[in-house]
Amino acid sequence: MSLRAKFILLLSSIFLVVVANTFIIYVLDKQGQAKLEAVIHTHDVLDESEKLYNQITNAETGQRGYLLTQDLNYLEPYYTALEQVKQHFLTINKLTLNNPEQQDTLTEIDELVDKKLAELALTVTLVMQGTPYALEEAKAIVLTDEGKKYMDQIREHILLFQNTELAKLEQQNADYQKNRLFITHFVTLQIPLMLILLVFCAFYINAKLFKPLKLLIQNTDQLEKGEKPKTLTISSHDEIGYVLKRFARMSDIVYERTSKLNFQASHDHLTGVLNRTELKPALKQAITTCSEDNKLAVIFIDINKFKQLNDEYDHLIGDQVLIETAKRITSSVRADDDVYRYGGDEFVIITNNIAKYRHINAMITHLLARFDNPFVFEQLTLNISLSIGVALAPDHSLDHQELLRLADQAMYHAKHELKNSYHIYNNHNQDD
Repeated sequence: MSLRAKFILLLSSIFLVVVANTFIIYVLDKQGQAKLEAVIHTHDVLDESEKLYNQITNAETGQRGYLLTQDLNYLEPYYTALEQVKQHFLTINKLTLNNPEQQDTLTEIDELVDKKLAELALTVTLVMQGTPYALEEAKAIVLTDEGKKYMDQIREHILLFQNTELAKLEQQNADYQKNRLFITHFVTLQIPLMLILLVFCAFYINAKLFKPLKLLIQNTDQLEKGEKPKTLTISSHDEIGYVLKRFARMSDIVYERTSKLNFQASHDHLTGVLNRTELKPALKQAITTCSEDNKLAVIFIDINKFKQLNDEYDHLIGDQVLIETAKRITSSVRADDDVYRYGGDEFVIITNNIAKYRHINAMITHLLARFDNPFVFEQLTLNISLSIGVALAPDHSLDHQELLRLADQAMYHAKHELKNSYHIYNNHNQDD
């Protein structure tokens, strides 16, 4: 599967999880809203039933005041209460239309309320007549306690009605709280789930995208520095894996070409040793680290009678002599010594960490011994000898050009001595 398809699948999965969770929370919230509305509805029913009973009481209070005082001012709260009783009853009836049980209870309450209000209306009418007989009749009706019985029955039925609603309210409250608690738990669980998804996405994207990019950047930096890039472990078969494979192949090619160019730029193309352009900076650096206990030796080498050899046998043989000379010099020095072709038939060796002059003597004696055996080229045998001059730092100079000049001067001194010899500049200062 391609990386693009993997990312699309990952993002689609996260999107679906978010959408599904949002939809579930939405549905749960809608259910919670419905349960909350049911709770509010039941509260409204209870409030209206209580107001209904209070208004019946207010009507009775107004009626009693009028009977006792015949003051028309008591009729105002009486009539107001009658109007409110009708309004509250209609409201309760409307609120409980879908509840047959409560509708039956309301029917009974309605009948009792009608009887109570009829009793109140009769007494008020009798008092309004103003005759002694009518007044006595009204009092007689009140003394029968018929109205009190109606009120007690109304109160009992309203209490029954309210108890039914309270039981319902308790259940509705429990359902609503359960819904809220479930939503809270659900959302609480979604937080770690989303965190896990985000962490997974971060690790996945890092592993599939940013980690390979980091490797590419690191290898690019190594290439820029001329270092060999690390081997890339490629396990994926997507676009990034393809890029990594192509980059690994390209970086190997670039490194090989760069290494080849660097080698060609710093080494002599014929003999393979370092060339003259590398000598100056290397010698400058080596001088900065030398001391009396760790001397630096510049060894200047010249092939004796090389021009005559070239003229006598041609340049092909001369080149073979140079190549073989470079091999023998290189094989006779230490691993940390550097060999340079200075020009033509001249070579220079930079040797570090020389404690005693005798160490130089031993090294050059070993080098000259490598040329005791003749050079054999097909049917041609040549005896090659060297003239070697040596200058040391800090003994003779701390200037790189001066050291080369002194070593060259010592080499010419050696040329006037034996055929295969060396000379250390100012040699009379050497110790044992």
